Amino acid sequence: MLVWNIYYYKPIESVSVTNYSNYEVEDFLHDDFFINWVLNNSSEHQAFWDKWLLDNPGRKKIVESARQIILSINVKTLDNGLNDAEIDAIVATVQNHFHDNSPEPAEKVFKLYQTQWFRIAAVLLVFISVGLIFLKTRTSSSTNPPIAEQADGYINITNNTTESKLVRMDDGSLAVLKPGSGIKYPKSFKAAREAYLTGEAFFEIHKNPAMPFIVHSHDMAVRVMGTSFTVRSFSINQEFKVTVNTGKVLVYNQKEAPKSELPKAIVTLLPNQQVTYTSKLTLVKKETLPVPLTLSTPVAQKEFTFDGAPLSEIIDKIDKSYDVNIEYDKAALGHINLSASLSDRPLDEKVKLICKAINASCQFIDGRIIISNPGLNHTTTN
Repeated sequence: MLVWNIYYYKPIESVSVTNYSNYEVEDFLHDDFFINWVLNNSSEHQAFWDKWLLDNPGRKKIVESARQIILSINVKTLDNGLNDAEIDAIVATVQNHFHDNSPEPAEKVFKLYQTQWFRIAAVLLVFISVGLIFLKTRTSSSTNPPIAEQADGYINITNNTTESKLVRMDDGSLAVLKPGSGIKYPKSFKAAREAYLTGEAFFEIHKNPAMPFIVHSHDMAVRVMGTSFTVRSFSINQEFKVTVNTGKVLVYNQKEAPKSELPKAIVTLLPNQQVTYTSKLTLVKKETLPVPLTLSTPVAQKEFTFDGAPLSEIIDKIDKSYDVNIEYDKAALGHINLSASLSDRPLDEKVKLICKAINASCQFIDGRIIISNPGLNHTTTN
């Protein structure tokens, strides 16, 4: 099993799953996830931003300034557009307000221009209102639905929660989608295995030498045969980072070569190596990590080999390593002792083996992992 990590994010001063710590007002005004919170204020968005503001009290003033600006340009939807008669009535009202009983010819000329400009302004206001309504609707539709199967055979998933969400793809590959992130991939991998990511996700790719898996993130691409990795791509032309746990990956700018070919400027990464692209993806820094990663082979063999360990310890280890939250009855099951070697298994197989050992069932539903108590009639679900 190959393992790699990809990061593409705006530089921050401290680690944050959403990378908003360095945002200024202008940055928030261009962020879809932030705009969606301000305009729609769903419970999931509110929980996320309440927690973030508690963790970043110094950014409250900047967040509030950006919020007020967005609210100030949120134009209420008009049931019907203004017709010519309504525009004429508005113009007439303005004319009457400034009307002089004995205007000079020059004043008449001025009022004529005033009327024409007011007509133009009224029409422009209507167009601006429609444009803002369309933008709001488009933003809402692109970020609100957590899962949407598209007519073109692709599946779009957006994680608007505060916890990671597990995605299981047609070929057995997995993605742990982080908060504020989205992924698009084919419903069925028939001709090619490709995924398109915005934000951050950890992947475990099912090995298939005949069909490489490619993750696209803006201009960048990562090509693997079988591996696990994390991608961060919250904004274009900022920073893109790939970190490999096990296996071998190829990283490149896909605009530098035809789709059917690999570009010459390609970076090959081996375990515990990473590459960072900065300054609009032109500067490259490749380095070896001083400390091996948890999911790299030597460390994983030690971390995921258990001898009489309680189930609660094993699940805590998986949760921490994969940044997931496995749901189970800790009081009833946590004390069960297990001996197992899980280092060479992907996340879902680790969970299935644990369930088999304790005669329990597991479910993978809407990005959640649920272990049911032994004896309950539950089935594993994609």
